[in-house]
Amino acid sequence: MQYTRLLGKYASELKYEDLPAEVIEQAKKITLHTIAVAIASMNVPTAQKAVEMVRRKGGTPEATVWGTDLKVPVEEAGFANGTTADTLDWEDCTWTGHASAGAIPAAFAMAEQQKASGKRYLEAVVAAYEVYQRIAMSVQPDLSNYFGKGKGWGLVCWQIFSSTVAAGKILGFDGDQIAAAITKGAYLTPLTLGDTGLTDTYHVAHGVSARCGINSALLTSIGFEPYLDGLDGNSGFWRQICDRVDWDWLDRDLGKDYLIMQTLLKHWPVNVWIEAPLDGLDNLCRKYQFRTEEIAKIRVSPQLDIYTDKGMSRPYVFMQAQYSVPHCFAAYLDNPFPSENWFTQESRQPEGRIAELSRLVEFFGPEMDRYEAFLIFMDRDFPETTVEVTLKNGATVAETLKYPKGHPKNNYTFEEEREHFMARTAPYIGAEKAKQFVDAIEHLEEYSNVSEVAKYLIRE
Repeated sequence: MQYTRLLGKYASELKYEDLPAEVIEQAKKITLHTIAVAIASMNVPTAQKAVEMVRRKGGTPEATVWGTDLKVPVEEAGFANGTTADTLDWEDCTWTGHASAGAIPAAFAMAEQQKASGKRYLEAVVAAYEVYQRIAMSVQPDLSNYFGKGKGWGLVCWQIFSSTVAAGKILGFDGDQIAAAITKGAYLTPLTLGDTGLTDTYHVAHGVSARCGINSALLTSIGFEPYLDGLDGNSGFWRQICDRVDWDWLDRDLGKDYLIMQTLLKHWPVNVWIEAPLDGLDNLCRKYQFRTEEIAKIRVSPQLDIYTDKGMSRPYVFMQAQYSVPHCFAAYLDNPFPSENWFTQESRQPEGRIAELSRLVEFFGPEMDRYEAFLIFMDRDFPETTVEVTLKNGATVAETLKYPKGHPKNNYTFEEEREHFMARTAPYIGAEKAKQFVDAIEHLEEYSNVSEVAKYLIRE
């Protein structure tokens, strides 16, 4: 089976008119969510460095760097927006990583450069997700021994196909051209190390992957000799980044089961396995209206090994704080409005209010391996979480929940995404522009030129 060509043909022939209404709306919601959290990261040094890097490089002004006054070459917009989309770890979470940090920067930048229609943009996003997710699922390693060998999980490796397919679709590629671009994407795939040292290199890798995906499409468009079978055979993409391949995934229910609908849109700027615990705490605080000073202790179940690895001691870097249940709970109790302020250097000090509040948190119940949790997610479910708060007066209240806000079985409505976008972006681009952008995305299929929408993302 020539899977690369099959996926290319599918992506090239995908039409807006054939898409279910809920799939189109999901593409719009993912667009709002991703751009919102990218703009919300503008005060974080990682985002500022990415923006400064493309500012210094200059070049032809083709596409907007969201939340700034910059227009830069299309691939540089992909890099900057791909990096900022992941900086707060607040975008989407698919079964295999953050497809939105590739698909949305690439599709939006290319649509802006090409003056593509809103319908073409939405087609590109859906095609990107459907192809990306199937490639990613086909190359999942044997988790029982892979990581013990020092291998890294390749989320920024296969992410390149979300940006590659999105860019190729905007450029109007036929099936063979998209297959050729996918193959070039395989050649340009960033490596994933087993350890990034918990540095912002991890976030930058998402921007690099977005840029390389766009370049895969641009290399194809200029006419370099095509090779159409990069995913196939015993020496295909899978062999370079994994220890096995599941060929069945590459065309499983293609065109019938829209995997974009299995995307989790994150409610909080934290690791995905802290989404449900934070929802539990937030629900209890809203329901019972107790004050932080009234809390004696908070217990959370189950305990994932990732909490122990990266969060049980005081976090010493930004990313580690996002993996720490005690830190995230303490930051929420100090200020329930989520932002980069939850993870500042000051908040990570071994003494102070956040450190004191974090000591209220402990774990109970069974332990769970993080990869077991991912297998549950891949089965279209989610690990059940219990949060229990004991007050100083002896009263105990608890919340058990299955699906955090943003999970496919507890998804955002469009109006909730509107509220999320407004809250995250109005401080940067102004409430009026934020509203205009959401209104435009709601009716994006009516626009003949996406660049007319991009103007609302410029920070004066």
